[in-house]
Amino acid sequence: MGKYLYMLAFLCSLIFYGGCATVQPAETDEKPPTAVTNEKPKVKSVQTLHGKIIKMEKDMLFVAITEKKDICQVSTNAFIGDITQVEPGDIVEIGFSGVVLDIYPEIIANPDYVIFTEEGEDFVGLYYNILFDLFEGDPGLNNDINFVALDLTEDENLTDSEKKALVYLLWNRTQIETRLATYDELLAENLIVIEKDTKFAKMDTGILMNMKSSKMEKDTFTFSAQKWRSSLGAYGFVDCIAKKENGKWSYIVGGEMMS
Repeated sequence: MGKYLYMLAFLCSLIFYGGCATVQPAETDEKPPTAVTNEKPKVKSVQTLHGKIIKMEKDMLFVAITEKKDICQVSTNAFIGDITQVEPGDIVEIGFSGVVLDIYPEIIANPDYVIFTEEGEDFVGLYYNILFDLFEGDPGLNNDINFVALDLTEDENLTDSEKKALVYLLWNRTQIETRLATYDELLAENLIVIEKDTKFAKMDTGILMNMKSSKMEKDTFTFSAQKWRSSLGAYGFVDCIAKKENGKWSYIVGGEMMS
C-alpha cells in the first residue's frame, strides 16, 4: 500500500511542477496580425469608390479616385481599423450615401466606411517633391508668373486621378494657378507666343513644367524634368533615377541644365 501511495505522490509532484514551467511559443512563419482591416461593415452602401491615398491630415484623407479620375476628401473618422498603419500610396475603398459636397476637392458626405484594401506606390508624393524642387530651381524664371502648366503626357506611372492630385498639391503649395497642359495646347491658346521673324518662343505670364519617365520596374525608374519659360529661358534635371528603398521613394539628379 505504501508503495502505491509513494508513486501517486510522485506523479502529483510532476503535474504540479509541470504546470508552473514557462511554455515557449511554437515557432511559426506566419506574420503577426496587422491593425489594418479590410473587412467591410454589414451596412450596404449606396455607392462605393476606390482610390489611392495622396495626403493625410488629422481629420481628412485626400484620395485619388479611380472611378472619378479626380480627387476627393473623406473624414478619417470613417476609417475602420488603425489609421496609423496606413500611409500615402495605400489603396482604400469608400462606401457612402452617394452624396458629395460640391467644393474642390469634393467632400464625401456621410461616409459609411473607409477600408484599406492593398499597399500601393506613393508616386504622387515622389513627383510632388521632384516638381517642387524643379519649380524652386532658377527662381528668376518664375518672375511675374500667374499660372503653371504641367505636362505629364510622357509619364508612365501616374494614373489620371494621380495627375489631378499632383496639380492640386502643387497649386496648394505655390498658391499659383496650376493645370495640365502641353506646349501645343498653350500655343493654341496664345499663352505661348512665337515671334514671326526670329521664331523666338516665350510665355509672358507662366511657365511650362514637364516630366518624362520610364515605367517602374523592380522599384526603380528613370526620368527627366524641365521648367520652360522661353527659347532662352529653361532649367531642368537630366539622367535622373528614382528608387524605392525600405519602403520610401527618393531620387538622384544626374545633372542640371540651364539656358
